Amino acid sequence: MQVHTWLFLLLPIAALSGWLMARRHYKRCYRRADSSFNPAYFKGLNYLLNEQPDKAIDVFIGLLEVNSETVETHLALANLFRRRGETERAIRIHQNLIARPSLHGLQRTQAMIELGMDYMHAGVLDRAEHLFLELLQLSNPPTEAARQLMRIYQQEKKWQRAIDMAKLLDSHKQENVQPLIAHFFCELAELSFNRDRHESLNLIKMALFHDENCVRASLLEAKLQLASSQPQKALKALKSIERQNNNYLPEAMPLLYQAYQQTAGLPAFRSWLTQLIQRHPNLTSARLMLTQVLDELDGRAAAQQFLFDELHRHPSVEGLHKLINLGENSEIGLVPLIQEVTGAMVHRGDRYTCKNCGFSGKAMHWLCPGCTRWATIRPTEIHLSAIEKLLENKQ
Repeated sequence: MQVHTWLFLLLPIAALSGWLMARRHYKRCYRRADSSFNPAYFKGLNYLLNEQPDKAIDVFIGLLEVNSETVETHLALANLFRRRGETERAIRIHQNLIARPSLHGLQRTQAMIELGMDYMHAGVLDRAEHLFLELLQLSNPPTEAARQLMRIYQQEKKWQRAIDMAKLLDSHKQENVQPLIAHFFCELAELSFNRDRHESLNLIKMALFHDENCVRASLLEAKLQLASSQPQKALKALKSIERQNNNYLPEAMPLLYQAYQQTAGLPAFRSWLTQLIQRHPNLTSARLMLTQVLDELDGRAAAQQFLFDELHRHPSVEGLHKLINLGENSEIGLVPLIQEVTGAMVHRGDRYTCKNCGFSGKAMHWLCPGCTRWATIRPTEIHLSAIEKLLENKQ
């Protein structure tokens, strides 16, 4: 009975003690919360207010403790640095992240990918390659590693390795890389063109296997067949371009002319060109080629009359220039002036334009120098709507 009495008396004391301990605990928590604002934080804010963002960023980076909750912040800051061209800072942040043993697998993988991209941006391709190859050894390798390796090997012109990485990407079925693989095979075919034509032809067939609409492969095959005195096979390859992508038919015209010449078939070429123009009325290159063929078969007057009539229906600078060159230049003042102007337009006009980024130039590039996309540059034909722009460029 006495023990129960003592227990009853101790209950209020225990309750009071618990209340005092809880009160002391909350006071400590509030003190920690109050003191959590590091003076450096206000220093960083001061830099921002004084429009000194570089110093502010350095301060905020120093305040960030690397843990699972701040990894994304570090990655965002590093990417910001890389976009601004401050690659060394980006590399330092990513290296600091990777060095943390507490970083879990996915975060470490992401940091390694970003570090590899830092190296690529800095031009240190060997380090980037080593890093991405290391990532490919993981049990579940990220596809981004193969994608970046493909870019590296493309830049270094290691076409077979680029093909291997592209096939690895293709196995994941996340994007269509078949046209890229076709261009890589075309690069190999060009390298072996003069050394081993049989090997070059096999590589061209591989390109068409991966992309049956690869115009570049068809043009290469035609050149190879013409060099091997096989004009009929060259014609077959060239005529397939209309089905693959008729925008590239202007590139095929000189090779078509050569192939028909070797077969002594200019009348057949005339007939084919006539039908081609009916299918593609705006194809100026075909019209000019037909004019040249008519000049050889039927004489200068017939070629002039044909082109004169065609220009009324489909005017173009190239056609006008060709017509003047076919004439007798009897008008001493006018004709030479027109010939000079149209000649300058044809000479100064950009012959190739990228449909993706708008890059333009006078030479054909299968890999666009502007956006580094394959097969986006197409031949362009100067029509009268482009005269004003060309004249402005001349001034």
